[in-house]
Amino acid sequence: MRHLFAIAGVSALFALGGFAEPGSAPPPPKTAHVQVHCPTGNAAGFVTPDSLHIAVDDSVRWGMTGQVTSDSLIITLKNPRQAWPFTGHAPRGGTSATAARALHTGRYGYSVTLECRLPHGGTQRVVIDPDIIIQ
Repeated sequence: MRHLFAIAGVSALFALGGFAEPGSAPPPPKTAHVQVHCPTGNAAGFVTPDSLHIAVDDSVRWGMTGQVTSDSLIITLKNPRQAWPFTGHAPRGGTSATAARALHTGRYGYSVTLECRLPHGGTQRVVIDPDIIIQ
């Protein structure tokens, strides 16, 4: 009876993807896209999606959408004791940014800071507070 449970347990692991098939390659890395939106009317600035789940080796690309006219997109981790979980440095400046190849698993609260141009002149500094979860 004990062997029957062991076989059932191993079968369940294969069915749930617990073991890769011999010779199978891991899935190729993906690039997740985050859209950054400046405030409009009474709506605050935001990103979509506001919480991002990716895997190690994946990358993230932030891009501005709609009527965004900012050219100063800055990405920073909220916890200064956490190391940047991607290859390279955190993005600073420009209308889009890419963080290539996630290196570490964990939950990373970060801020997107940008200067949004107001319709009647001037700019407004906007800080958006999403999360990245690397599994």
